[in-house]
Amino acid sequence: MHKITLSLLLALCAIGAAPAPSRAAPASATQGAPMRVVFHLDTGSKGTVTALHQARNLLTADPTAKIVVVALGESVRFLVKGSKTEGGYPFALMIEDLQQSGVRFEACNNTMTTLKITKNQLDDDIDVVPSGLAEIARLQSREGYAYIKP
Repeated sequence: MHKITLSLLLALCAIGAAPAPSRAAPASATQGAPMRVVFHLDTGSKGTVTALHQARNLLTADPTAKIVVVALGESVRFLVKGSKTEGGYPFALMIEDLQQSGVRFEACNNTMTTLKITKNQLDDDIDVVPSGLAEIARLQSREGYAYIKP
């Protein structure tokens, strides 16, 4: 009986002495497929500026992230050539900076039709999708993109 108690005591000590499980590594340090995120923009200038800053912050945390910005409603206006923030800063500079980091920008054709905006009026390298909401749903359900609505 003494031998069994000693064995049990040694086993319990070994369990207690085992190292604690480590915390998960940050996303930028993990291996595998890059993080995929879709930003849903549908507000005016102020909300759009916030979203673009959040996209930049996400890329700072994980430079391998794949980001798609889908603009519909009032947010489509920020994609028009010459558009500026409420403070007068050109949206094109923010768009170009993010595009250089691999961010893709998409405009909703339904909204463009309603607002009478043509593809030629948009900044360079903006993709037009038939429906912004359908595109967001497709990216989430078929391509596994995480959804962010700033």
